[in-house]
This record gives sequence, C-alpha cells and structure tokens, in this order.
Amino acid sequence: MRLSSTVLAISLIVPMAARAEVPAEAAPAPAEAPPAPAPAPVPAAEVSAPVVAPTPAAPAAPAPIAFGWEALVDTYYLYTFTGDTKTQGPIGRQFDTTANSLSLNYAKLGVHADTDLVSFRMDVGAGHTAAVINSASYGASNPPPAPPGVAAAPTEGQSMYGMAFLLQQAFATVRPHANVSIDAGKFVTSASAEVIESNKNWLYSRSLLFYGVPLLHTGLRVNGAILGNIAAPELVASLQIINGWNNDPDINSDKTFGLNVSYTPANAGLTVAATTYFGKEGGPDGTNTRLLLDGVVTKDIGNMSVGANLDYYKLASANWFGIAAMGRFILSDSFNVAARAEYLKSKNGGYAVITVPTGFDGSLYEVTAQGAWTVGKHYELRAEVRADMSDKEVFLKGTTPRKNQVTGLLAALAYF
Repeated sequence: MRLSSTVLAISLIVPMAARAEVPAEAAPAPAEAPPAPAPAPVPAAEVSAPVVAPTPAAPAAPAPIAFGWEALVDTYYLYTFTGDTKTQGPIGRQFDTTANSLSLNYAKLGVHADTDLVSFRMDVGAGHTAAVINSASYGASNPPPAPPGVAAAPTEGQSMYGMAFLLQQAFATVRPHANVSIDAGKFVTSASAEVIESNKNWLYSRSLLFYGVPLLHTGLRVNGAILGNIAAPELVASLQIINGWNNDPDINSDKTFGLNVSYTPANAGLTVAATTYFGKEGGPDGTNTRLLLDGVVTKDIGNMSVGANLDYYKLASANWFGIAAMGRFILSDSFNVAARAEYLKSKNGGYAVITVPTGFDGSLYEVTAQGAWTVGKHYELRAEVRADMSDKEVFLKGTTPRKNQVTGLLAALAYF
C-alpha cells in the first residue's frame, strides 16, 4: 500500500518538472507606431517675442570733485634809513610795519573743492599780516566805547579778531547756470590792483592806494558772465551785499553794496576792472554814506607788464583821490625788475591811515623799485627800496616830524 502511494507521487511530480524545463514561446513584439505628423507652422504674425524683464537703471555716478590747494610762507627784513632808532618802523605802510626784525609776515594755506554745481574755498593764515587785518576787523566789528559809567558788553568781534590767526576767506559757491555763480561767506575785496598775498603782486610793499581801500567782506556775491562763462569769463559783473569793510559781525542795521565789472579778453594780456562800494556805514556813528570808486588797468607787452590804479573815496566832507602807475620787466626766467610811482591827495582827513591831530589834509608821493630773483618758480628773493614823501610833516625821525622817509627791504617767499 505504501509502494502504491510512492508510485503515485512520482507519477505526478515528473510531468510537472518536465513542463518547467521547456521555455515558453516569446510573445510577438508589438507593431511600431507610425510617426506623428509634423505640426502646422504658426504664422509669423502670431509669434510673440519672449518677454524680457527691464534692466534697472544704474544709479547716477556722483559728480567728480576736483580738489586744489595753495600755500605761502612770506618773511622779510626792513630797515628805516630815516628812522632815529634801528627799530623805528615806517609810517603809512599796510603790512611791512616792523623795522630791524626778521619778521614772519604771512604763512597761509588755501584749499578748495569744486564740482560742476557747487564748490567751496577757504584760506587761513597767521603772522604780521594776519594781526594787521584782525586789528582792522576788530575796530570795524565792535561798537564805540560805552558812555562813562556804563559797562561795555563783550562782542563777537573781540573774540574773533583778538589774535594773529586769520580766517582770510571762507565761502560756498553754487552755480545754477553756466553763466551764474553765487558766493556766500567771507571773501577778499574786489577793489585795488594788489592783493593780500605778496607773491601775487609785482612789488613787495603795498601802495598807498591799497592802504586806503577795504581788505575783506562778509556777505553775498552774485557773479554773472556776460561774455564767456563762469569757468572762463571774458566780461563778468559782480553784485555784492555785504556787512561793510573788514567787519563780521556788522555793528549797525545798514548794509554796504558793491558792484564790480571786469573785462579780460582771451589771449589779449589785458585786464580792465571797475569797482564801487557804497553804504551808510561810515563815520563815528555809522550813519554817513561811505563811497569808494576803484579802477584798474593792466596790460602785458611781451616781457613787460604795465598797469594803473585809480581810487576816489568820500565820507561826508572827507575825501581823497589817488593814482598809481606800475610796471614789471621779466629779464629771464629767474630775474625780473619792477617799479611803482603814485600820488595821493587827501582833504579834511579823508586818508585816515596817516594820523595827525587835525586829520591829514595834504599830498603824498611814493616811489618804489625792486629786483626779484626766482628759483624753480616757487621761491623768490626780493630786494626793494622805497621813498615816501609829503608836503606835510607826517613822517617821523624819532619824535621829530619830517616830510619824507626811506626804507630798504629784503624778502623771501616760498609758494605753491
């Protein structure tokens, strides 16, 4: 019975194994699908350009700033041949006032920054020139002494101008148009053929006329180029509204007005300028109208330059008139000679820089000659001889009045 069961199991397993060893017939591969038809072309009018996001505009580059600077060191030694003592200084001089002393006349640094639209300028200095200008500003910026028994209140002028450090210029400029610029702050005067810096003048000592005109102003100045433009003007006019002469702060309610017109044609070597200042700021009480008329002409003729300066000043009944003629001849790159002659007439104490008990009423004459040796276009040695004369005894030898004075001067200037 057991055998029969075994035979039955074998008979069932063997056929099943045989079927497993026979490989199944591969199914036929499906037929390849026909290619899809190409899409119909889209008309060109219906094709739209790809959308591109706009590139943001780059921020405007800041206007380039041009920086500049200049510097001056000015020293001198002066001897008064007609003085009684070796240290007796000359009378009627603006800055060269010290005799028999090695003097630091002026050490100055000027800086400026410019763009197409705005700029600023600042000049600072120290020395004898700074002290002289501060002295003039101190008097012009402080009211008269208080009446007896009344305490005088301190003023800004006392603190601003009681030292030998000078803020010569400090002003901001805006150019709303290529032909217009507006300056606000403190700036040098437009009057005179000469300036504060010795190296920019033909002669070292300043003229009698220079001593009688203002030095600095604080206020507003509007410049308009009539020919050319502000960057390179040929004919320019300037209107000024200022405190007065050499003063900041002002000590009364009135203001001084100034007008300057200058003509410098291109490549002509010619400069013609006319300036006026007028306002009710003169006299002891500051209520008299003060008037100044100033004219300057200079002309280059080859190696020679010639010039003339005329001034008229009036304050109530006091007045003065003066004329100066000057010239310079360049002998070589390293040597030049210069000379000046001038005449001034004062009435009723108009030319107040010469102090006598009743005010100066007379005539002044001056002749100056100079030789200058230049080294590397940035250094100069100047030797100058000057004679001042008058029809009145306004000069001194010791305490003795006299009608003339003679001085000699050596100066060394370095500038950039």
